[in-house]
Amino acid sequence: KGAVIRLNNKMLFGEGQAEIKPEAQKTLNDIQKVLTKIDNPVIIEGHTDSTPIKNAKYPSNWELSTARATNIISYMMRNSNISAKRLCAVGYGEYMPVADNTLISGRMLNRRVDIIVLDNKQ
Repeated sequence: KGAVIRLNNKMLFGEGQAEIKPEAQKTLNDIQKVLTKIDNPVIIEGHTDSTPIKNAKYPSNWELSTARATNIISYMMRNSNISAKRLCAVGYGEYMPVADNTLISGRMLNRRVDIIVLDNKQ
């Protein structure tokens, strides 16, 4: 499929939030520098754990994960010259876990953003 850059949500966002933390911007800027040097399509995937969200702004983890992925793309569009045609945002909510959601350590791993650089060029 491609190369995966996995970022922990704790570094990127506050709990139940989709606004990018200021301290995460350096990491995103470093990733953008690499992405501007290649032409491959990029998928930004937002993921959560299975804990129901308790936030009026996001009625489910699905909306939260989608908002996080979309905000990463918006940030990249504002701060680099990456073509919008290369970017795609996807929110999976709790439905694509990489670890056991019954464990605290598993939930921490499931709360993530994956930046996938696809093998095929446009």
